[in-house]
Formats: sequence, structure tokens, C-alpha cells
Amino acid sequence: MFKRFLSTFAIFMLASSAWIVTSESAQAQRWVRLAQHQIDVDAKDELIDLGSAEGSFVGFQLRARRGSIAIEQISLKFSDDTGHESPAPFSLRSGERTRVFSREDNERFPVSLRVTYQDNARNSRRAMLEVWGLQTREGRNNLRPEKQMPVPPPPPRIGQREVEASGAILITAKTAGREAMSETLDVAENIGKFTRLTLATRSTAASVERLTVKFADGSEKAFAVSGVLQPNTSTPWFEIDGSKFIKEVELAFAEKTSLTAPVRFELYGKPTTTWLQSGGDGGRFNDGWVLIGAQTAGFVGFDNDVISLADHGDGFSEIRVNVDGRSVTLNQLRIVYENGEEDIVPVRARIDSGDTYGPISLRSGEKIKEVQARYRTRIIEPSIPERNTALVQVWAKR
Repeated sequence: MFKRFLSTFAIFMLASSAWIVTSESAQAQRWVRLAQHQIDVDAKDELIDLGSAEGSFVGFQLRARRGSIAIEQISLKFSDDTGHESPAPFSLRSGERTRVFSREDNERFPVSLRVTYQDNARNSRRAMLEVWGLQTREGRNNLRPEKQMPVPPPPPRIGQREVEASGAILITAKTAGREAMSETLDVAENIGKFTRLTLATRSTAASVERLTVKFADGSEKAFAVSGVLQPNTSTPWFEIDGSKFIKEVELAFAEKTSLTAPVRFELYGKPTTTWLQSGGDGGRFNDGWVLIGAQTAGFVGFDNDVISLADHGDGFSEIRVNVDGRSVTLNQLRIVYENGEEDIVPVRARIDSGDTYGPISLRSGEKIKEVQARYRTRIIEPSIPERNTALVQVWAKR
């Protein structure tokens, strides 16, 4: 009788212990709403920013706040450059939610969620989509890691080991004013459409607090930048709407820029997949000319620079060189094709800021690998601020 009592008591204690563990585990996790987004019924896909979510998460869920939403695919990105994709199409009616997806034990910091909608499906005009994250007790207090990615390397000098092209284009560059708390990087009209941006510094560190992308249609998107950008480093890549042209990028600093050592900013962008392709969007602007690469010119002596080019599909029929910010003396152009052959163009010409050299005819149908340029910045120009540096761009046309 006593043994039976002990056995029953032990089973009861085990069951109670299991219930306590389960209860504590449930209490240790909670659902947090990361974003509430009213969908655009005219958009094929949308990017929802999750970079401001506090803490880390172990699982995610979508909920239809109101209206019906027909989704083709979702793509979730994390701060460590990993991601999760769910290609299976599904629909949500008002009040419905998905199953928990991307459920793992490790803590992750979400950056963005791209939602692609089903073709030929009608989404409710006032449909509201919510993104929720499952957060542990530990995740509530986790801080996003400060992350700095290596800047796209400067094009190598001729004779040095070649650096693999990053696929990004130098869009614009500017040396900030001394003891400034803000700066604006102007972007040329219709210069290109980009899906990602990164900001780099050269020569001097800078405490950038916020980067605001202003689009030509009047809309804008702000990104927080945490920490000091050391010389020759860059911010993480910022995802932007690739369907819009950029007008300018405003920078806000946490501390004033240096009085004695001005900092130079460079803005890089990755073009949309169709912008540079034959028959793509780029051919509809700038009389068919598209920017395929750029580099800043040095002051001392003649520089031999390799201007790396973004992937552009098949070849072009001609190229030209544009100069902005300061005049340069161009001494030679060497056009290297994918098949290893090259054309050498002896130039020996001054190109003033805002002017163009070219066009230069290319070999029909041959894809360009890179352009090697020999030039120097003209130092004495009374009408141009001393801190300006020349930006040398390579444009091409089919």
C-alpha cells in the first residue's frame, strides 16, 4: 500500500514538474508586432522595413488586420545577411494568420520583409498586413549588433592584383564641409534605378547618425546609422524601392565633421536587374546612355585607374567619359574586352567639370570588361571650391 502511494506521488510530481516547465516556457515567449502595413493594391511587391524592431526573435507570423490579401511569396532578411523564403502562394482573409515560419532556436534580428502578391488576384483596397515576431525573454534585451561592411574597394592601380568587382556603381561623391552637422549628396537626374545603397568614407572618420534617401517623386526613406564610420569603411547595404529615381541623399551627423581633415563621402548603388540590360529600363532615359562605372581622380601626378564596370549583359556600340566636380586632364583610355583584347585611345585633352569626352566607338558586339584611364585632377581652378574632387564616369550606349 505504501509503495503504491509512493509510486502515485512520484507520477504526480513528474506531471506537475512538466506542467511548470511548459508554463514557464510559454511565459518566457511573447508575440510582438513588428510592423503594420497598408498594402498598395497597384504594387506587384512591397518591401516592409523591420530594421527598427527592438530585440531579437526566434519565429515570425503574418496576420491580416483587415481585408483579404493574396500572397505569392515572402522573403525575410536578417542582419547577418541570412534569410528565409516561402515561395508557396497563400491567401489571408481578415483576422486570419499564417503558421509560424522561420522558427529556429537561435536569436535573429530582422531587417526587412519583401512581399510579392499573386498575379490576377484582387487584394482589398484597405487591406492591412501585420508582421509579428516571436520573442524570448532573452531576446527582449538583445541589442542589434553594430555592423560595418568593407567598402567596395577602390579600383586597383595598373600592375597591382586585380580586385573582384562588387557589382556596385559609384553614384555620387562629395567632401563634407568643415565642422558640419549635416550634408547633402546630390544625385544627377535619371542617373539610374537602384535596389541597394551603401555610404562609404575616405580619408577621415565620420559619426553618421541618419541617412535619408529622397526620391524624385517627393517620397523619402530614412535609415539609422549606428557608430563611427572609420576611413575606407561603409555602412551596411540599405534596401530601397528600385522603381524610383533618387534625387538626393541627406546625411545627419552625431558629431561635427573635422575642422582640419574634411571627410569625403561616396555613395554606391546596385542597379536593378533590368536597368543595364539590352532592352532594359535604362535605354529609355538620357538618350539611351547608361552609367556603367565611375571613380574619383587623384590630385598628384597622373593616376592609372581601373574603372570597374557593373554587369551590363551584352556589349555596347560606344562609350563616353563624363567629368563632374573638377576639371581633369585625360591622357589615355584603354578599353579592355571580355575576350582579353583591348583598344588604346590616346586622348591628351582637358575635360572641364560638367563636360564630356567622346563618344568613342567600340568593337561591335564585344562586351567590355573594364576601362583603364590615365588622368590627373587640375589643381588651380579659382571658380571651384578647393575641397572638390573630380568624379570620372563611364557612360555607354547600345
